[in-house]
Amino acid sequence: MLPVSVVLQIYNAEAFLHETIESVLNQTFDNFELIIADNGSTDRSKEIVLSYEDPRIRYVFCKHDFIGTYRKGYKLAAGKYIAHLDHDDKMAPERLHIQFDFMESHPEIDACGGYMHSFGKYSRLMTTPFLNHDDMAIQIIEGMPVHNPTGFFRKEFLTRNKIMPKRGYSFAADYKFWADIAKAGRIANIPQVLTYYRTYDTQTHIVHRKEMLLPSWKVQNEMIAYFISKLNPDSDIFKIVTKKILPSIEKLIEMEYFSVKGYLHFMYELICNLKNNNEIKL
Repeated sequence: MLPVSVVLQIYNAEAFLHETIESVLNQTFDNFELIIADNGSTDRSKEIVLSYEDPRIRYVFCKHDFIGTYRKGYKLAAGKYIAHLDHDDKMAPERLHIQFDFMESHPEIDACGGYMHSFGKYSRLMTTPFLNHDDMAIQIIEGMPVHNPTGFFRKEFLTRNKIMPKRGYSFAADYKFWADIAKAGRIANIPQVLTYYRTYDTQTHIVHRKEMLLPSWKVQNEMIAYFISKLNPDSDIFKIVTKKILPSIEKLIEMEYFSVKGYLHFMYELICNLKNNNEIKL
């Protein structure tokens, strides 16, 4: 079996594509395939990809359908591990080596990420205080605990648990993907820079920030329900949470005495404390 499949989804990426591809081909770990799933590009992206003669590159053209193309790339992956990369970012030279070695030495971990360093409009180190599974899983209530452009997954785990990008979550599809992984397996962050993250004014998360709010709220509520389901239904704390706390907060939100952000932080704190007191076991 091939050790690693790098899956790169592209769409009209001609401005950055050479840099992105070169960052993969120049990895210190060279036993991989690079699957480039083209989401119906209409620019010179295909021409740029086909200009490379490296046998590790596999190019597949798909109709314009973000989720469909995302799934296609993951299904084609022949590697033991899948490394995710966005078409405007670059891999740190030792990224694949670092993540492959980490996963090989931590068989209990099903997916991992790590730090990034931004470049372009902004330049800064992008860290995260959340390194282990329990902290990362609970953090999903408030936001992504992992930088998606650093994602590295066990292919067998995704296949066995039927975890693929899902429709119905719009621009929060990555958020949902990681939430599903956290519920089915174990995740971790590596405190090293793995990806160089390009920043510019027309990035998806900037242009579509408002469209991300509702599907993100959907993911967050699903995670809250998941943690509540871990409580003993016969316990006093389960009755307090489900019969008193949640209905009261919902009413306060309706009356605009409680913000959505305040609610999410409250539930984050509550679930952290329930976990720390062994009411919830992850």
